[in-house]
Amino acid sequence: MNENELNQILNPDDNEKDTSNEELFEIIKNAKDKVDSQKKATISENQQKKSAPSGSKKKRRRKKKRNTGKIAFRLIIFCVIIIIACICAFFLINIGMEVTGLGRHDDTELTIEIPKGATSEDIANILVDNEIINNPIAFRVLSNKQNANSYKAGKHKVTANMSYSDLIDVLQQDPIQEKISVDVTFPEGYTLDQCAAVLEEAGVCRADEFIEAFNNADFGYNFEKKVEDKETKYYKMEGYCFPDTYTFFKDSEPEVVCKKIYANFAEKVNANMLGRMEDLGLTLDETLALASIVQAEAPTSNQMKLVSSVFWNRLNDKETFPRLESDPTKKYAALSGIELYDTYKSEGVPPGAICNPGADAINAVLYPEETEYYFFCSNLTTQEFYYAKTLKQHEKNLAEAGLI
Repeated sequence: MNENELNQILNPDDNEKDTSNEELFEIIKNAKDKVDSQKKATISENQQKKSAPSGSKKKRRRKKKRNTGKIAFRLIIFCVIIIIACICAFFLINIGMEVTGLGRHDDTELTIEIPKGATSEDIANILVDNEIINNPIAFRVLSNKQNANSYKAGKHKVTANMSYSDLIDVLQQDPIQEKISVDVTFPEGYTLDQCAAVLEEAGVCRADEFIEAFNNADFGYNFEKKVEDKETKYYKMEGYCFPDTYTFFKDSEPEVVCKKIYANFAEKVNANMLGRMEDLGLTLDETLALASIVQAEAPTSNQMKLVSSVFWNRLNDKETFPRLESDPTKKYAALSGIELYDTYKSEGVPPGAICNPGADAINAVLYPEETEYYFFCSNLTTQEFYYAKTLKQHEKNLAEAGLI
């Protein structure tokens, strides 16, 4: 409704003054309804304008949510892949170290027995039971890959730090033979050559290999530092093969045999004996050389001490008795081809022992009887000994002993 229509209603003409009140009320009502309708239309239009941007924002929010969800999903998938890769790498490294033996430091030697007709599966289970391997499947796979079809029944020596490949190789080799032990006795007074012959006869090792190993061994025992390696010696280690009964395995390595004898010597010729040698001004070689002569001359401990006193008296009076004059040394000199061993021709103590003396002979040298004897002889039949202070008395003893 415009302004003119409103004025017409409020200021009606004279012709219209007679209009009834009902008509006027109807007109006013219609005008009001029209105004209200226009207001509603205006409000509705404004609301539509406001609602338009709000819907766009909702669409953008939905899009952002969809993008965020995709990124989260991708991150989860990536993390899962990384975790799976790490697990696979861990197991692969673990299997690799197991198969190659890396990381297993136990080098203890074990003996396992492979039954006749055992398959690779049977062998793998045996190795697992003995805690030598941890992965029987990997062992079987590698066994098949190497075409290992000739496993030997019997006992085999293996270690837990061996690679699977080495285990397969060892188990295809000939099994070890049961070792047979033998007792071997070296009597007092045996030479190194005689001891070697005893070992060979018992099937322990070859005589020449033993001689070579015994004279060149180095096991780190303290006494080894005191051994003199002189060119004038026949055997460097003559005198060091301590007389005793030993237990060896047949077909042993010579070095194993030698080490056992060296260990026994180190135990029997102890620190007290070495100290006594120093007190007497003797080297270890000189002590054994004298003891070997005493061993070769006298059969009993008592006689050894008396014989030892004769040699000591001569050594302490070199001007009168420059030579020991022992018959067994002449034989060894002839055997070795070294004249210095002959105490009838050479002065003082020989360059080395002439045999391997026992404990009684060594102690007789270290603790001799106190006598004034310079000569002795014995009846070869009765083993009776005769001692003398003078050459004249000695010659009488030789006649009585039936030696002249």
